[in-house]
Amino acid sequence: MVNNGTRMGAGRLPAVTLAMLLALPFASAQAQGEAEISKGQQFYEKVCAKCHEAGIGPVLIGRGLPEAVFKLIPRSGLRAMPAFRVSDIDDATLQSLATYLANAKPKQ
Repeated sequence: MVNNGTRMGAGRLPAVTLAMLLALPFASAQAQGEAEISKGQQFYEKVCAKCHEAGIGPVLIGRGLPEAVFKLIPRSGLRAMPAFRVSDIDDATLQSLATYLANAKPKQ
């Protein structure tokens, strides 16, 4: 096999192919995790930050609260925080948001 004008040894090709195949599940899981976080972060920045970054609601970023808190309060509401219906934020996006907020580092 020729690669960039040099001849690649036949013994080396299976090793390269094997390395690529072994890396696929990790790359796929990492991309999926980034997509989830990004979806939750995107919702936070579009909707939640309007109050929680403006001093109206409490700061949520970097609080270290469990995901369950970030799923329960948006669904049921609390004091001035309105309840969000499934038509406002679907369960998958709410889970992504909860994961994002539970793992977010404090802003500096």
